[in-house]
This record gives sequence, structure tokens and C-alpha cells, in this order.
Amino acid sequence: MAGVVGRPRKNSPRRRGSTAREEILDASSELFTTQGFANTSTHQIAEAVGIRQASLYYHFPSKTEIFLTLLKSTIEPSLELADELSSSKSSPQLRLWALVAAEARLLLTSGWNVGRLYQLPVANSPDFDDFHQQRAQLQQIFHDTTVEIIGEDDQRTDLPFHIALSAMEMRENNGTPPFQHSDTELPSTAIMLADAALRTLQADFPDDREQATLDMIAAKEAKQS
Repeated sequence: MAGVVGRPRKNSPRRRGSTAREEILDASSELFTTQGFANTSTHQIAEAVGIRQASLYYHFPSKTEIFLTLLKSTIEPSLELADELSSSKSSPQLRLWALVAAEARLLLTSGWNVGRLYQLPVANSPDFDDFHQQRAQLQQIFHDTTVEIIGEDDQRTDLPFHIALSAMEMRENNGTPPFQHSDTELPSTAIMLADAALRTLQADFPDDREQATLDMIAAKEAKQS
């Protein structure tokens, strides 16, 4: 029988994830967030997953690519939701609430606190320009949506974006997410932060904002499947 190409295992699976790629990202999330980028080697990542180091390169060409993938995973779903919101007839209040809640949900339901990666010095490297461009794009979407509510000259225009990202400071980094991912409810902390964003702007809360947000997330995911 022909051998399986890609990742001979040294041990049975021991990481979160249904594929080798997901397991590598889970192990990398732990190592990068607990001991930093420079102190983490691809050998350590492979050992944490239970695969040979050579097999890791079948999935990722470098440690830098793994780090970039993790960084982008904290931004890309919100950009995809923003695209879904742009084609809706929802009020700017609901669109902003959904953006804050969805970004906070992302940061609160990951196994490791990947938001901490933003804070590592290496994240400023030109190697991660793709991430910085995406982050700037998302921040601009938050800004433009806020401007629809309070106008361009208000000093609060960038507060909702930073309120959303504050979710990373409201959780531990112990491998257990404070909230489990759910398709039927949002984390209570995500709801609180989204409410806080609108309250800061003295904006009205949209009716059924939680269910409307879940419906838009589901619509976005259905288009991708």
C-alpha cells in the first residue's frame, strides 16, 4: 500500500484541530503567545504536534508563514463579514455593532489568545505587511461606519475598533477559550463590548442586534461553503 504523503506522525494526534495544518497552527499559537517568536523554532512546533520537522514544511514553508497565517486569522473573518454587511440594508448602528461583536467573538473563542501576537515586536516586521494592510483596511471600515453615525470631525471615530480589540485583554492565555464557538449565540463579553461601542457614541441600540449579527455571519459562511 502506498504511503500517505505529507506528515508521518511520530505520535498520535495531541493538538486541537481536525487536520495537520490546524494542529500546527494550534501548537504555534501556544508557543508564539507564551514564549515569543524568536524563541520558538519549527523543531519545537513539530515536536508539540507530534510530527517530523520535515513534515511541517509540507504545510508551511517557514515559521514566518505560520506567524502570518495566525495574524491574518484574527482579521480576515471580520473583513469577510464587512463585505457581507456592505451589501445589506442594515443601519450603520447595526453594522458597527455586528463588526465589534464579531471581532470580539473571534478573539474570545480561539484556543490560545492569538490577539497577543499583535503585541510582539516581530509583528512590525515588513514580512507581515499583508497583515498590516488587512488590519488597516478593517480599521478603516470601522472608522467609516462610525462616521456614518457621528460624523467625521468627532474624536470618537476610532474608539469602536479599539473597543473590539480590547477583547484580547479580557481573557487568559491558557489554551482554554473563555467562550466556546457557537452558531446560535454570541459570547456575553462580545455583546458587552458591542453595546459599549454604541454607548460611547451615544447611539441607539438596534433591535434584535444579536440575532441579526448571527444571521449575517451565517450568510457569510454559507457563501464560502
